[in-house]
Amino acid sequence: MATLSKAINLTTRLLQHSPTAVPFWRSKPGVGKSEGAIQVGKALGFSDDRILVVHVNNHEVVDFTGLPYREDGATHFAPTEMFYQFREGTGGGLIVLEELPQSTTHHQTWAAGFVLERSTPTFKLDKNVRFIITGNRAEDKAGAKPLLTHLANRLYHIDIDSSVNDWTAWALDNGIPTEAVAFLRLRPEMLNDFDPERQVNPTQRAWTQLFKDVPNDLPPDLYHIAAAGKVGEGYAVEWISARDMMAKMPSVDAIRLNPSEHEIPHDPAIRYAVTTAMAQTGSPDSLDRDMLFMDRMPMEFKMVFMTDMMRRHGKEAIMQTRTFIKWSADPRTQEIFLNSN
Repeated sequence: MATLSKAINLTTRLLQHSPTAVPFWRSKPGVGKSEGAIQVGKALGFSDDRILVVHVNNHEVVDFTGLPYREDGATHFAPTEMFYQFREGTGGGLIVLEELPQSTTHHQTWAAGFVLERSTPTFKLDKNVRFIITGNRAEDKAGAKPLLTHLANRLYHIDIDSSVNDWTAWALDNGIPTEAVAFLRLRPEMLNDFDPERQVNPTQRAWTQLFKDVPNDLPPDLYHIAAAGKVGEGYAVEWISARDMMAKMPSVDAIRLNPSEHEIPHDPAIRYAVTTAMAQTGSPDSLDRDMLFMDRMPMEFKMVFMTDMMRRHGKEAIMQTRTFIKWSADPRTQEIFLNSN
């Protein structure tokens, strides 16, 4: 089982080396496969107009093979624009075939030929076009079923699981509130607790939509209804309780005014929120002063702080600071932190 970041890294390296390799990403719903596939396209250097995401089940097979027409006593096929833009001579690109396990046998038969022969009845694909196939698992009751065996044999099967570290790195770069990131760091088991028997599930897609879509300043009763409708009643209650607790988080500016003396929060939710906020607003120049405060926190929070700082500013910028060098010399740091990076 791979995290999404490992699947992205492996797939990027694989497709850089071999344009004809076809990775198949499989996971429970809501893990971020679609966004991850687009990240692969970007990493391969393709512009938005050279990355095509096709929800296979939304099309008839004729949309892919071309519309038939009669001319000069023979049947011809008019190619649809979606694949024609990737024809021979147009250059590289990425085609993402989404939800293939949810599609019909006819769709899967077409896909097996398409990814192997790299052609339609009317044109060939450019030799530098790549494929990624995505889909859910049959056990998640999202309409998926086993792939046809000859199709499955042509793919690199990569099973993907949720990772709170992956989601955190993405969330902090995409406007997700600090307290929301802190909550899921505190309760990582809630990031993707998918159960096919429930109608409403807390998945990383659902949490992300909740944090992005719903105004934080809604009246409490309305916010509760929205949250319960997106992630489920019990999960909504826990999130709202933690959010209310984190509203008591001390000011980061106040901490920086007196880092050696400022009171350390007792509640883990507030500690995560403070740690995340410190890293989000810190810089290599502020690291000396910030560590006067962070050194008074338990090791797990210092790990989170340093990880976020390196993600934001680059490992090299942080690891060259006097503060990091001193901190990394601590045997506990070497054992716990450095071995995990």
